[in-house]
Amino acid sequence: MSWYRELGPKREYGIRFEIDLQLFAEEKELPATPRRRQLARERGQVFSSQDLTSAVSILFAVLTLKYTLKFSAGFVAEKASRIWASAPTGRPDLGWASAVMKDVLITWLLAILPVVAAALVAGVGTSMVQVGFMVKPELLVPDLKRLNPLEGFKRIFSRRSLQTLLKSLAKVLFIGLVVWNTVKSQWSQLAALMITDLGHSVPQLAQLVGRILLNSSVLLVALGVADYLYQWWEYEKSLRMTVQELKEEIKDTEGRPEVRQAIRRRQRQISMRRMMQDVPTADVVVTNPTHYAVALRYNMEEDNAPIVVAKGLDELALRIRALAEENEVHIVEDPPLAQALYHAVDVGEEIPEELYQAVAQVLAYVYRLSGRVPLEGAR
Repeated sequence: MSWYRELGPKREYGIRFEIDLQLFAEEKELPATPRRRQLARERGQVFSSQDLTSAVSILFAVLTLKYTLKFSAGFVAEKASRIWASAPTGRPDLGWASAVMKDVLITWLLAILPVVAAALVAGVGTSMVQVGFMVKPELLVPDLKRLNPLEGFKRIFSRRSLQTLLKSLAKVLFIGLVVWNTVKSQWSQLAALMITDLGHSVPQLAQLVGRILLNSSVLLVALGVADYLYQWWEYEKSLRMTVQELKEEIKDTEGRPEVRQAIRRRQRQISMRRMMQDVPTADVVVTNPTHYAVALRYNMEEDNAPIVVAKGLDELALRIRALAEENEVHIVEDPPLAQALYHAVDVGEEIPEELYQAVAQVLAYVYRLSGRVPLEGAR
């Protein structure tokens, strides 16, 4: 490495290389696991589109206004006529004026109540569909960091603020186009209103305004859907994991006692199911007769020695016996052999040599009963 010693100390070139170590960081190429999503939700890290929520609220408010305007206008007009009819002939007193103000306020509140209720229900419903029901009291605690002017300055010039600005400009542009196209399509009718009496022009103007509001609301919903898809993409991107993060999560998850117990329980269930499926393939079941049951299989062409395909104690032994009877597998009562096989051999293993003679006698007996070729000896 002499070339390194010669070139290493030299600095006369004055060249600095700034390397961004993040370029060498492990990429987050794996999708988020269910546990990572659960932890993110517990921290209040969920995705939703406020633009979509607001747009749906506005759309429902406009639709409600469209279908309730006639009724609300009639209701307000009727109240106004009653107030006018109840006006005193002389100078109004303070009590009458106070009652009139209260009546007018209640009338207008009742008139706009359907619109407000529709917007509120639509907004809450849209939020519930996006996020679900989630209450996080800790998120309501004031964060003193937000009062830091430096942090606020950073937020103003952050990427999210730029995105919000661009979305707002896009909304203004598209809504302006909607208003212009709607007015342009009704230009001749608007010109005719200049020479029309007020009684005919007001309904037509109201109809034009309603059309503008409805078209703008539909456009806002479309933009809200696009924003929702973008927020979903950003959220999924933020939850992606590196290979190392996945390994650490698996290690942490499997290290918890309840997870280990669940894994062992699942493994036992799978092993038990597989073992019970192998009982019908056995040649004989050796029993105690009720406390022990060991199922043996021997294929002279493939097996070096008989193999234990299932074994059980007490209740499981009874299940093995019942399954053997259902599938016409021979059952032989030999308590010493059953106990020896149960304690000496695991499922899927061959019997030991010291049990060859005893098992060979049992298999020879079974083969004679079934008319098969008698066992010549365990190999």
